[in-house]
Amino acid sequence: MEVRAHSNCSVIARRAPRLVALALIGTLAGCSDGPATLRIVSGPPEANEQVAALLVSASDEAEAPVRLIAGPHVTSAGEALSALAAGTADLAIVENSTGYRYPTVRTVAPLYPSVLHIGVRPDKRGQTLAQVLQGARVFAGSEQAAARQLLNRMSSLYAWSDIDFSFADSMESDPDVVLVFAPVSPSAAPKLDGYELLSLGNAADVDGSSPADALALVAPFLRSFVIPEGTYGRMTPTAVATVAIDTLLVARADTPIAQVYDLIQSLQTIGPLLVAQRPDLAIDEIETFQISHVTFPVHPGTMALRARNDPGFAERASSIFEMGVTILVALFTALFALVRFMRGLRKGRIDRFYSSTLEIRAKLAHERSAEQRRAYVRDLRALRAEAFSLLIDEKLAADDSFRILQALIYEVIREAEAPFAETSAAATASVR
Repeated sequence: MEVRAHSNCSVIARRAPRLVALALIGTLAGCSDGPATLRIVSGPPEANEQVAALLVSASDEAEAPVRLIAGPHVTSAGEALSALAAGTADLAIVENSTGYRYPTVRTVAPLYPSVLHIGVRPDKRGQTLAQVLQGARVFAGSEQAAARQLLNRMSSLYAWSDIDFSFADSMESDPDVVLVFAPVSPSAAPKLDGYELLSLGNAADVDGSSPADALALVAPFLRSFVIPEGTYGRMTPTAVATVAIDTLLVARADTPIAQVYDLIQSLQTIGPLLVAQRPDLAIDEIETFQISHVTFPVHPGTMALRARNDPGFAERASSIFEMGVTILVALFTALFALVRFMRGLRKGRIDRFYSSTLEIRAKLAHERSAEQRRAYVRDLRALRAEAFSLLIDEKLAADDSFRILQALIYEVIREAEAPFAETSAAATASVR
């Protein structure tokens, strides 16, 4: 594929403010002044080779910012990965079941599901897979084919020591059972004339408790799948429960982030053209596929594209700031309420002293006994001492109210110590 300079640098620079630092550094490192060419390879099955050719022609026809050219001819997925690891190819199309033998290979995106089609003779209708395999001659492709690898794995996992079957070399040998992974496409149906499709359980139970789900559980590279009713005409009178393997587009780990970023965007750009010819291509799922379901680690360029709409630092910081402001306002409100409450408590305490002092003053106006007046003086001094004690313990505030209280107590003590006649005259004068 050909990557234009403005696509690598200016476009990525505009789109990358939210990417992690590693992705951004890799992106800038991939910027160049000249076009780059990415070579794509794909071995059998034929469907993969057709997709590779379609990607090359579509990117050229649509004048996408990233363009593909065909790489060297390979005869298997293993050779495709070898070419990728050796640097003679830049992209490869392989099944998700391919062994992880090359640590430099990275997943760019799943392209389409390759679905397991199990063809059986009509007289085997309603039987389980284990039952139809008993004594059967089975065609599952070459030894490297995904279907044969799966069948061998099932034999080992399910301990099928009592199930005897043999492999046929080709369809021409008229096998009893056919296992083939192929895309779900009415226009490119597997050649299964004379066979019926075997369903792995009830299609309504898929994504729950069907045998297809159980098989996907023991073989993580698989996922349960349903071939809809009528997809292949009379061969699918009802929906068929089965499993699928995702076909992956992979690249080397050292492929610049910018190239992979633009490559995925180019696939999305030419998506309508691709899907018009291959409806099974999962263009809409490029950014949403489950990362844990792929054999190879995901390329940083893919991760960068998936993260482009994530909240950036400024947005995350603004949320934290808003939360901080909210907490501060709540704390300030609580503190203000607490201060008011404490002031209320202090006012309630000092009001008691005012009431007691004024009550004594009222009694003094009519008290003639010198002894009783001296007792009132002792009570007033006790009130003053108690008020100062509470002030020291910070249960009263040294504000104007406290100072007025002290002045009032002093004035009432002076009145209590004066002779009764003077007190009466003073009280009468104050009344007049």
